[in-house]
Amino acid sequence: MTVPSLLPQEDARTRRDRLEVLTALIGGPEFDPVLRGGVLKIPPTPRVHPWNCTVPDGPRSRWRRYAMCAVHADQWQEAETREVSRAEFLRVAEPLPASEAPEEMMCRICPQRPAFSLQLVLCFRHRNRWVGHLKRHVGGRVSEGDFERWLADQPSLPGYGECRADVCGELAPDRVSPDVERRWPRTASRCCST
Repeated sequence: MTVPSLLPQEDARTRRDRLEVLTALIGGPEFDPVLRGGVLKIPPTPRVHPWNCTVPDGPRSRWRRYAMCAVHADQWQEAETREVSRAEFLRVAEPLPASEAPEEMMCRICPQRPAFSLQLVLCFRHRNRWVGHLKRHVGGRVSEGDFERWLADQPSLPGYGECRADVCGELAPDRVSPDVERRWPRTASRCCST
């Protein structure tokens, strides 16, 4: 004969009820839709904690201080020593081109590979091939039609599929996405799509 446990038993309904309440709250009208789903894509100017540079039309992300990108923060520190007001600095500061894309861009040659170079819109492998082509044939100088002619001769390469790290929702440029390699080195070493 077994002795009934004297310890209190967790009611299975409690766990289910908590999940139902949480699901209802997340699905409610007061919950920010940006926070629903798997991998979150936060726009640059959310209501709380914006992440973009405060220079008007500045697509770069903020640095640690001054709510500006690193380049504008350095410029602001220099301007501040000349007693320029912050409002005046922000009014005359020129926005800089993005150094990282907020959304994934695909290589113009390989539709299954993300772009590594934002300026050229090329995957890592084709960006390296273009740089090598410049060194060998053009001496680093580009005439107007060189890039288009080079593009026409390049084969499309297969992609590696999605990054296997749960925290990443992007395509892998090689084995893992660059964000995963940079932010989660241990996860990245275990995650590969090949």
